[in-house]
Amino acid sequence: IEYHHKLMKWILFTGTWRLTNSEVEADVRKAAREVLDCGDAIVTGGATGVDFFAMDEALKMNPNASHLRVIIPTNLENYIKDYQDNWCLTPITTEHIAELANVLTKIKEVNPVSLMELPYTNISQDEYDLRHNQEVLYSHEVFAFQVNESTGTQDTIDKARAAGLPITLHKKYTI
Repeated sequence: IEYHHKLMKWILFTGTWRLTNSEVEADVRKAAREVLDCGDAIVTGGATGVDFFAMDEALKMNPNASHLRVIIPTNLENYIKDYQDNWCLTPITTEHIAELANVLTKIKEVNPVSLMELPYTNISQDEYDLRHNQEVLYSHEVFAFQVNESTGTQDTIDKARAAGLPITLHKKYTI
């Protein structure tokens, strides 16, 4: 008996958390649907913007979050508090953070293993950059949605390249 089984690939969705627009959102959601339609899965960093669009779309298509891995630098409670205290800066609003908290809470409730909470308690840019290492570690290839040469997105792309991951999609936007 011949048995051909396609191994599920984990696709890292990386992109700008702060400044997006309807074009970026449409592109991310379309790419997420295509990845999930192929039976593959999404890895992302649990931020607003690109990460949020990918997580939200993944949950719409796969409510049990089995094809989703979200990596945040600390436990969920600390992460949302850090967002509220340090990242609620224009154009990010309290509504964006509430939406993010809701989607992350839902992921943790329906499939706790889909939300990877790293053990850091002091959260600075260093911990966010360490999260990029974990994203790369759990991924087979990268879809990047880079707005205005975003340095965080570039950090993830550079780490992925260094690890030998293909950057399958790299869309650049100027907003």
